[in-house]
Amino acid sequence: MRKRTLAVLCTATALAGGLLVPAAAQAAEPFPAGFKAWTHDERVYVDFGTAATPKDLKVHLRKTGTDTPVATVTAFRLIEDDDPCNPSCGDDPGTTALETAPLKLAELAKYSVDVEYDGTAGEPILHKDRATLDYQLIPKVKTFEVLGTPDLEHRTVTVKADAVARDPRDDSERPLPNGKLVAVTTAGRTPFTTDASGHLEAPLTFTGTEKAAHGTWHQKILVVLRPDGSDTAHGKSLEVEVKHPYTRIVLDTHKVTGPDQSSAPVSGQAFYHLEGGTEKPLPVGTLMTVYNVQKFKSGPDGRFTVQVPIDGTRPQRIVILPTAWLPTASAYVASDPTTSAGFHDTPALTVNANRTVTLSGKFRRYDIPAPTPLKVEVQFTSDGTTWTTVKTLTSTAPAGTSTATVTAKDVPYTGPGQWRLRYAGTSAIPSGAAVPTTGRPGVIETALPEFNAAPEPVKAGKPITITGKLTREASSFTGVFVPAARQTVEIWFRPNGTTAWKAMGTARTDDKGLFTRAFTAAKDGYWQARYTKVPSYYFSSQSREDFVDVQ
Repeated sequence: MRKRTLAVLCTATALAGGLLVPAAAQAAEPFPAGFKAWTHDERVYVDFGTAATPKDLKVHLRKTGTDTPVATVTAFRLIEDDDPCNPSCGDDPGTTALETAPLKLAELAKYSVDVEYDGTAGEPILHKDRATLDYQLIPKVKTFEVLGTPDLEHRTVTVKADAVARDPRDDSERPLPNGKLVAVTTAGRTPFTTDASGHLEAPLTFTGTEKAAHGTWHQKILVVLRPDGSDTAHGKSLEVEVKHPYTRIVLDTHKVTGPDQSSAPVSGQAFYHLEGGTEKPLPVGTLMTVYNVQKFKSGPDGRFTVQVPIDGTRPQRIVILPTAWLPTASAYVASDPTTSAGFHDTPALTVNANRTVTLSGKFRRYDIPAPTPLKVEVQFTSDGTTWTTVKTLTSTAPAGTSTATVTAKDVPYTGPGQWRLRYAGTSAIPSGAAVPTTGRPGVIETALPEFNAAPEPVKAGKPITITGKLTREASSFTGVFVPAARQTVEIWFRPNGTTAWKAMGTARTDDKGLFTRAFTAAKDGYWQARYTKVPSYYFSSQSREDFVDVQ
């Protein structure tokens, strides 16, 4: 009892003298990393970054510039997580912010927000002026409608709306005179002011560049009308339907000519017209495309010039990209390749268990003047940048236009990477620069890292025990090997002084990839394990050779 009294007296003396032990001071604050506090409308929010809330949490409100709280809040609600699987279901900590109920205070004013909770020793910790609550009338759009159907030539509609001011003290509403509102679209903002009764009726002119509310194929524009300075929750939204015109493209030529895989210019003009109106050029800057190749914009008078690729005899399509204001239209360009050759399609790739590659692709030849042998290169890259020719083939092209399948077999597999077939071209028969490539083959490496034939030496007629371990990659290109369970391994033997191997039998791996098999010793020779009965996209493997002396 005496020791405890002394301890208390020493602690009191230390505090009275202004001494603070750093470890004890830090331990008193349960949230040394701090917390966030903010307000919105008539609510207060706090976030400690964890689902564990402080003990005896309180929020005090006092008029800014005064010291006496006018209200204390002790009840809080955890904000619901809108997306519990972002960034992932396993890693998402969830939303940790707390909110108060809508506050009912006696006066409209600005209030300072103080946050209080218990420390680790139960002592109260007070953080003053962590946020400011602007407790005022809350403007709100009560009704909203749009009169009229806009189109590319008539873009003005009429906006009708009523705005009110909600009193947070009792949730009563009154008209909002001279209220500042704003209409927001993807193209910009238009300000409005209500009349003395909170009513609005005014024109709204679209730019003609607003994006569609639900993607490019929809002809509706989203308009949000809200109080200026407030968020969308205080406003209302409408989808305004747009009247589409008819569109068309007129080409100056319908055919491009040149070597395969080159390009040639195509020009033309694009138009639109509304029902009952006259045809007009597309607006300057309308987005168009050579389908799946490149985008471009229309110029003055709806005219354009664009490079169109010559991809064999495949036709190309010029398209007006659809928007909320314009529908799509297409025009086709025929492709007429002159003397040239090349590979258009992604080559087919197979890699067998014995680490050899087979690559094949369609070699397309156009307007060849006479039968000609053409050199085809089989190329490989491990980094996607530097290509190495690993084999060269010859494919003879007949006169005229033809297609032949070129196949390269028994090409050594050199590791993960990409492959391609390439015709480099000559001055007489050129080739385009674009050469399709394959993806990386998803092949699984295997290995027999452990193998032993024992005992050594051994007497004739006595047993020889073969043991080993089979492993495989966990997945392609990882380099991480795991046991290959329940697989069949072949055991081979080569008598000393010979070159021919003989299959002696098989063994089955257990869950750890281990296998064992016993044989009768007959003569000196080499033993080896081979894994050849592999699943698809597995490489075969073989162990080291182990010599056993039979006496």
